[in-house]
Amino acid sequence: MTRTIPGTYGDPLDAIWLRCAARLGWKVARAPDVYASWDGRDTLTLCPPSDFDPDDSVAQMILHEIVHALVQGPSMLREVDWGLDNTEDALAAVQEHACHRLQAALTDLYGLRDMLAPTTTWRPYWDALPPDALGAGDDPAIPLARAAWPEAVRGKWSGPLLDALRATADMADLVRDAAEPDSLWSRTRPRTVVGIAAHPSAGTCDTCAWSTSQTTHCRAHDRAIAPASPACVRWERKLDHSDCAACGACCREGFHAVSVEPEDAVNLVRPDLISADGEFRYLDRPGGRCVGLNPGGPPWRCAIYAIRPHACRDFEVGADACLQARRRVGLSRL
Repeated sequence: MTRTIPGTYGDPLDAIWLRCAARLGWKVARAPDVYASWDGRDTLTLCPPSDFDPDDSVAQMILHEIVHALVQGPSMLREVDWGLDNTEDALAAVQEHACHRLQAALTDLYGLRDMLAPTTTWRPYWDALPPDALGAGDDPAIPLARAAWPEAVRGKWSGPLLDALRATADMADLVRDAAEPDSLWSRTRPRTVVGIAAHPSAGTCDTCAWSTSQTTHCRAHDRAIAPASPACVRWERKLDHSDCAACGACCREGFHAVSVEPEDAVNLVRPDLISADGEFRYLDRPGGRCVGLNPGGPPWRCAIYAIRPHACRDFEVGADACLQARRRVGLSRL
């Protein structure tokens, strides 16, 4: 009599990331003659598990290739291995380092940096990364990684990618306390009330720009909070008028234009600055800069401040529109 096998066991973490790849339209194959390779069409080929480093996983390998694709940009999706050329050592190293910085920033959101670290041969650079992997610095990899961040967290791939990271963090919450000390699961970090990992030093939510004045709601994550809630890794200090000159988000790409009302003095004093679309009158922003900005002064100084429209006068520092403008120009990574 033939014995019926009711099913086979599969690694649940593999399942999460294979589903992520499938949602991106990727196939994942295995072959002994590569470590990880993208064919420029739809297939990511990974080596067999026996060739993995001890700290590698299918999850990390898929995540790393997704991040490579994000850093290289959409023009490289149809290129073998995302257009990376290992013969160009200097450029390849910068691109690889940018990939590491973006991967660190993404895994930091869910307390997974140590668990989903790149393969061991690249670890010296990874291990030397600061807590804010996308922060300011002179590393040429930083601008590449920062440029890819918006697409990673708000672009068309963000749904499958962030869902997989959240599901991995959910597993970590269940496994962490039961894991052996040398297990990567034991190196994951708990998450805060907003669903992402805690900031290492920022304190509590009430000091964050994204908390409401009543400190009962996080505007970035649309979650209820309390004043004593630990701040998450995307904490930002509260803003005031002293920040405006270095920001200018509301005067550039943060918004497409600023409306001008009939009673605004700029109509009479500087009619040359006014554009119109039917009944709608506005100050345009060619090249992402408002026409009212001083072309010869500091970058975001208004040349018509005394006669600025009511839309500008009513703009509140630190309010929802201010924070959304900062997010759109890349000054906020939330």
